[in-house]
Amino acid sequence: MVAPVRAPRTTTSLRGTTTRASTRPPARVPGTRAAATFTPIDPKTVRIYHVTHVENLASIFGAGAILADTTGAQPEVDVSAPAAREFRRSAPVEGTDNVVADYVPFLLSTDAHVWEALRTGSPDPRLADSAATRPAADHVLFVTSIEKAVGARTEQVGAVAVTGTDVAATGSVADSAWPDVLRALQRIHRDEDGAQLASGEFLVHDALPLERVLLIAVGNDRVRDRVRAVLDTFDLRTRVAVHPPYFQPGGGAVSEG
Repeated sequence: MVAPVRAPRTTTSLRGTTTRASTRPPARVPGTRAAATFTPIDPKTVRIYHVTHVENLASIFGAGAILADTTGAQPEVDVSAPAAREFRRSAPVEGTDNVVADYVPFLLSTDAHVWEALRTGSPDPRLADSAATRPAADHVLFVTSIEKAVGARTEQVGAVAVTGTDVAATGSVADSAWPDVLRALQRIHRDEDGAQLASGEFLVHDALPLERVLLIAVGNDRVRDRVRAVLDTFDLRTRVAVHPPYFQPGGGAVSEG
């Protein structure tokens, strides 16, 4: 009897690239554990996403950076619920004297739960009540990479931090030293059901300068033109890209290409 041939399994990585996993187990060296089958995280290729309303762009561009809550962020349209914002002002980042509100929050995926709630108009305790009534396309996504976000601060504990769970669920963020951040990203990457990608956050201390933004993703041409007009006001040349799937229900986790 001929044994059935199994098709290779197709998976989507944290970086949005599709790979084929071999059905054969990895070769083992006698006396050692099985080698890991996952590619190490490359900070250059891992994208992260900051959500804000288009009305907040003037203050962001004027500051030359996306600011953390405690650094002076003053959104015209606040996406966050007041209770959620207050909680983050007391939630500690372990290994530092910082709290979560000292950081600019980034989603690890365009399929993140909180972003899906916003783009479907679903109530979410982390979002302001008015957020459910606004079109997703009235928001923008600042897109950058892990490498751009951390810059040369890999020796500085607390320069960045990461969590694979909702901060409100754990009450704190544990991984704030660069080696721990990389290990945590690796764990999140290996999570087969994607739950940690959908729940987690990458945090950047104080601010992310605009020169570290790779692009601003928008949902349609109208918002693209509006963003470009505000950029021109401040003589900025940040790339703006129309990518409707990011703003459609269930349309996340799409590669930039």
